[in-house]
Amino acid sequence: MAEPRVVVPLRRREEKRGAERFEMELPLTVANGQGGITRDVSLSGLSFTSRQPYVVGEHIDLTVDYLLDGHSFPLRCEAVVVRCEPADGGFTVGAKLTTAFLE
Repeated sequence: MAEPRVVVPLRRREEKRGAERFEMELPLTVANGQGGITRDVSLSGLSFTSRQPYVVGEHIDLTVDYLLDGHSFPLRCEAVVVRCEPADGGFTVGAKLTTAFLE
């Protein structure tokens, strides 16, 4: 399994989002048992890759597996799907957080 990576903030001058986004590849699980990998994360939302599509407006429970110094910190949150687009081998899903990361 590849090491998760964290890169530089993804901030563009024309950006309309209020919170700074960070490119992060971390494993995540949706409450329905489906897995995915985050693409970017911010205080207000995240995007991730998935093998299954989600419906815009759908409420989902997510757990992001954050690994720090060899310890796993499962970060749970609730989110609403704001976009779902076909991508290579699956879908890119954008979700707005409705609760902060817990745990």
